[in-house]
Amino acid sequence: MAIVRRWYMFLVAAISLQAVTWAVIALFRNLLTPGYQAPVTATAFQIAVVVVGLPIFLAHWLWVQRLTERDPEERETVLRRLYLYGMLAAFLGPFVANAFDLVTALLWLILGQPERPFAYFEFSPTQAIVRDLVALVVLGLLWFYHQRLVAADRQTTPETDNAATIRRLYIFGFSATGLIMTGIASISLLRWVMFQFGPGEAIGGRDELEFSVEMARLCAGLPLWLIFWQWAQRLFNGPSEAERASALRKFYLYATIFITALFAVTHITFILAGIFRRALDLPPMGDLRDSLPIVIGAAVLWAYHAAVIWGDARVAGEAPRQAGIRRLYLYLIAAIGLAALLVGLSGDLSVLIRSLAGAPFGSSLREQLAWFTAAMVAGLPVWILPWRQAELGAEASGPAGAEERRSIVRKIYLYFYLFVATMTVLSGVVYIVYRLLSLVLGESNEGNLLSDLGQAIAFSLIAGGVWLYHGFVLRGDGQLAKQEQAKRLANLRVVVVDGEEGGFGQAILKELRRELPGLTFEAVGLTQSTTTATGGSTAPNTLTAQLAGAGLIIEPWNIALANGPASAEVARAISASPAPKLLVPVRSEGWEWAGVERWSTDALVRQTLHAVKQIAAGEEVKPARPLGVGAIIGTIIGIFFLLILLAVPVVIFFASTGLD
Repeated sequence: MAIVRRWYMFLVAAISLQAVTWAVIALFRNLLTPGYQAPVTATAFQIAVVVVGLPIFLAHWLWVQRLTERDPEERETVLRRLYLYGMLAAFLGPFVANAFDLVTALLWLILGQPERPFAYFEFSPTQAIVRDLVALVVLGLLWFYHQRLVAADRQTTPETDNAATIRRLYIFGFSATGLIMTGIASISLLRWVMFQFGPGEAIGGRDELEFSVEMARLCAGLPLWLIFWQWAQRLFNGPSEAERASALRKFYLYATIFITALFAVTHITFILAGIFRRALDLPPMGDLRDSLPIVIGAAVLWAYHAAVIWGDARVAGEAPRQAGIRRLYLYLIAAIGLAALLVGLSGDLSVLIRSLAGAPFGSSLREQLAWFTAAMVAGLPVWILPWRQAELGAEASGPAGAEERRSIVRKIYLYFYLFVATMTVLSGVVYIVYRLLSLVLGESNEGNLLSDLGQAIAFSLIAGGVWLYHGFVLRGDGQLAKQEQAKRLANLRVVVVDGEEGGFGQAILKELRRELPGLTFEAVGLTQSTTTATGGSTAPNTLTAQLAGAGLIIEPWNIALANGPASAEVARAISASPAPKLLVPVRSEGWEWAGVERWSTDALVRQTLHAVKQIAAGEEVKPARPLGVGAIIGTIIGIFFLLILLAVPVVIFFASTGLD
């Protein structure tokens, strides 16, 4: 098969070219590095790789090129794009790394530092410059060659679907790499500047070397990010709607915002903890200049990418897959913020209860109070802002609000906190009952009972509040969904067309009346027997009026056939009706369906009912597929491991209390 041949050719070409590339780089490095004598065995091995690997690569690559020239379809294959972009990435990654090392060595020499000792490199700066230049030249030439191939293919065959996805992975992957390098360098240099004022060393007493390293990182990372990010922006602002609807772009933006927000919240907590420690007369810990640059850098990146997202929304709106990524971002941020808030609130309550129970308010409790209060203060806005945005979307009327409420990410978020709250209440109440029963049964009271029970009661009350709130949100979602479904059902008149002997139509009507009593149903029988069985009418005028005023028409697919059970007049009336048509894939002699399982009549009835429910809820019609054997086994294994994880803390608890 052609696909197997392509995999063979491209794998051999990729492996052989990479082997030859690094053998050539190593060989020239050994020959050109001043003052360095390479082992004879290393030189012999490098020459052997070039002598053997180069003909193998050329033979397979020329084979690929001949096939491409002879068959234009070869140029359009996803494997070719995957190979070309993969090789571009394989050359550009090391190119950036060697450029970083080159700039570091140059800055080290420009700053007038001695060549020895030079702890950062295995070689001296002069040797490192030569070795980096060799790699840059070889890698740059090969990258340029493959870039020309990609450009030629793009002019002949536009990149769409999977090919465009591969290109986006290449673009956003290196854009993210450049952004990370730029962010780390900017934060480190800002910290270096801050440490020039006041006591302390910026970076562990190696300021000159680390300054060179971070400047080199900025010089390598900033151009990389700008080039690839501007490329992504040009594609977004171009004529392609697919680029504006790209889920990968949204994932890149939201992932950047999520990571920067996480870093910002973490280090804001450190800063607040330091402030609270000073307010509680505790000795200072850490240095503000360590965390503040991270907060500033993360805030700048967050603000820029948030502005890009708002700009994207104004230009192109939001595609369904992009909306899913936005929800994932919102609920992840909200989950982190709520977790920090609850940890801080629980910790502060614990400190308060132990203080009221007689524990001295010493340095230990004050230390905990500082950290827990910092977590609570930092977590509250991080939870409130995205959660309020998510709630506004879920409370909206119309299809957008319904889609938000049906979101699987929202359900996971809500049920996750319901689960955590339930487990917390369960463990807290079990502990309370255990301590009380122990006292009743005559066990001596060890420790502070008021403190222990007070903490368990407080944590259970907090968990109960979390459970009630998230349960209230779920009930609100359900009520809004029922209200909207009732409105749709009241305006949805379903006409069931049956061309068989009335059995299928009767079964559909029976299930619809049982499952969706709010719907208005009408039956249309195409023969006298089906009319009698379903209670419908076969009069042409009545049929035309029924079909014209329908909100949804359910019909077997074969009605549209020239020799089907429907007359030409009825078939035209069905086609002319503005109502959406739900076709049921019943089996007909001599006809087969591609991609549709052979369902029984009962299964077809269930699938039809499921589709009507989806239409009534405003959802996309998708088949209800039962779990396969593999999915069932995977679910059982997952539940088993979850039970083990839940059992571990219980076993540890009873072991620690001597009750095992």
